[in-house]
Amino acid sequence: MSPGESAPVALARRLLGEVLRVRSGETVTIETWNHTLSYASACVVEARQRGAHPLLLLEEETAFWKSVDPPGRPGRPPGSGPHELAALGRTNAYVHFPGPAERARFRSLPPALRASMERDQAGWLAVARRAKVRTVRCALGYASEPQAAFWGVSATTWRGQLLRGSLEPDLAGIARDGRRARELLRRGTQLRVTASNGTDLSLKLRGRAPVSDDGVIGPEDRADGHLVTTAPPGSVAVAVDERSAEGIVIGSRPSYLATGRVDGGQWEIHGGRLTNAWFTEGHTGFEERYGSAPRGRDVVGLLAVGLNPSLAPGTPQVEDQEAGAVTIAVGGNREYGGTNRCPYLAWIVVGEATIAVDGRPLLDRGKLL
Repeated sequence: MSPGESAPVALARRLLGEVLRVRSGETVTIETWNHTLSYASACVVEARQRGAHPLLLLEEETAFWKSVDPPGRPGRPPGSGPHELAALGRTNAYVHFPGPAERARFRSLPPALRASMERDQAGWLAVARRAKVRTVRCALGYASEPQAAFWGVSATTWRGQLLRGSLEPDLAGIARDGRRARELLRRGTQLRVTASNGTDLSLKLRGRAPVSDDGVIGPEDRADGHLVTTAPPGSVAVAVDERSAEGIVIGSRPSYLATGRVDGGQWEIHGGRLTNAWFTEGHTGFEERYGSAPRGRDVVGLLAVGLNPSLAPGTPQVEDQEAGAVTIAVGGNREYGGTNRCPYLAWIVVGEATIAVDGRPLLDRGKLL
């Protein structure tokens, strides 16, 4: 961010410039909630300065909650109408600041209502894919005051971390690191994760295509159909052999789960399954949700490597994207080409880790090689 440049202006320039590469004459849709309106407004101005045609969609927080918590009979749940989907089909680029601000309250909505919203989201994504809409989802939308209180962090500090992680890194450098990590993980067969805190985990790879998020939607991404990125960016994730993981993983970063923040995690893993789990903080919430999750909850199916050198350790919502951080996850991995359909997902993050793929170094004490 240059001297005298406000954070919303700087973020808008990066998102519409380096990330989405918006050109004159294109159409840009910006979706926001109240708490990120200043950033969305800056994106509107930036789009016009680039000669593009912006459309601002505001989901108003109070109206949303009145819609889902009506005093009388329920009406139609919030979702995308045919007019919005028609506009989406004519959109070239999309900037999304997610909401609502009260995330914990949102997660407590009746399951049937949430399922309806998830079906609506699936329909939205299908339209976006067909229209080849270049999309960036900005994690600032999650950094609300209520969510910060839920996770026990400072909202101001959190937003600053997300802005630095979005504005400061060299996106070309993240892309280079991502290509190397992706290639090693694609071709490798055996992987070992170690760290000075006692972490020692071995697992197998199955030639599945790693999923990389380097923060830019360029010509190669468009050709491959990879049209969604995040801000801040920076991770490579791969679905591992679901029966292979063996060893112990000790977290050195917090994990920010739907049930709350967990710290000081220790996982024992045998035969590809989590056999014992403990956290020094947040264990009760984890255990309650894990205990009620369906079959497949204990399967170790994902590994991710963080690539973003500008993210502080343990930044909420993007704790897996810190450069050199290694994330191990249990639960569903179908989205990444795996075989586990379980809807549950939980993870543990190790900083300053070392990774060897078939004996070749990928990470050395958190440094990408």
